[in-house]
Amino acid sequence: MFSLRISRSRALKAVLSAACLLSLTGCARFTRLKRRTLEHGGRERKYYLVMPKIPSGAEKIPLVLALHGGGGTGRQMCRLRGGVQELALAEGFLVACPEGVDHHWNDGRLVYSRRTVQEGVDDVGFLLALVDALKAEFPIDRDRIYVTGVSNGGMMTMRMSCEASATFAAAAAVIAELPVDLNCYPEAPISILLMNGTEDPLVPWDGGQVHLLRQQLGQVYSTQATIDFWLRSNECTQPPNVAPLADADPDDGTLIIRESHPGCAGGSSVVLYRVEGGGHTWPGGVQYAPRFLIGKVSRDAVAGELIWAFFQPLARGKGDPAD
Repeated sequence: MFSLRISRSRALKAVLSAACLLSLTGCARFTRLKRRTLEHGGRERKYYLVMPKIPSGAEKIPLVLALHGGGGTGRQMCRLRGGVQELALAEGFLVACPEGVDHHWNDGRLVYSRRTVQEGVDDVGFLLALVDALKAEFPIDRDRIYVTGVSNGGMMTMRMSCEASATFAAAAAVIAELPVDLNCYPEAPISILLMNGTEDPLVPWDGGQVHLLRQQLGQVYSTQATIDFWLRSNECTQPPNVAPLADADPDDGTLIIRESHPGCAGGSSVVLYRVEGGGHTWPGGVQYAPRFLIGKVSRDAVAGELIWAFFQPLARGKGDPAD
């Protein structure tokens, strides 16, 4: 029994330390990674920037907010292997990786053990204030502001889509679903990408209780119910286009299916990447904990590349490009 308790303790620590989602990896290092702070709600909030070269008089550039998973940090998210920030320098967009209070986001789940819930942390207000601060400092294209996140950060991404849809051109959530406790009433259509593993042992594909071993971390809707919500919200009426991605690594035990719903209200779209056999992992990232704890990593695509390919042609108020 003692050895079992030690094993569980070590397993829990392994998952908790990795809950920042692959951040403790051999990620690319950016010489232009900048640490900043912003006062909001009586707190000094941290964020990090991955900055392309912005010459004087440059044209406006896109902005991507990238939100870490529970237990993670902004710095780690800006060094995520396979993350969208790896494309920032070459593609010429700014990435901001803010940091949650106590390393968590107030994503709408009523998990009363979390400080963010106990103290009613206004993360929506903080992230919007951060967008405003960056618009004031850099030549940001106000029609090309995007938000993405993973796990807890993915659920926060959906909260931003619910409560600040007029600010963002598109949003992408990875291994995340819509929290049951979140009252979601978007004021405008917003293009949504969801990328989930069918064998996720932490955030179940079929919804229910999010859990970390024996910790219960709030209820979420299923992946299909989450997609259906956004289809209704965006008034999508066309049948989906469904196709598998190339099985780039036949030995990884996964296959990625793309399901896209173009032509929704306001030119918005809804896209689901269903990672068959995938776990609580970032496609193209690392196996940051044993498979029996977090499931498999797909090697068939790189999540950051898929996310930027989704974001890149989308702008607020402009129609969805050809699917």
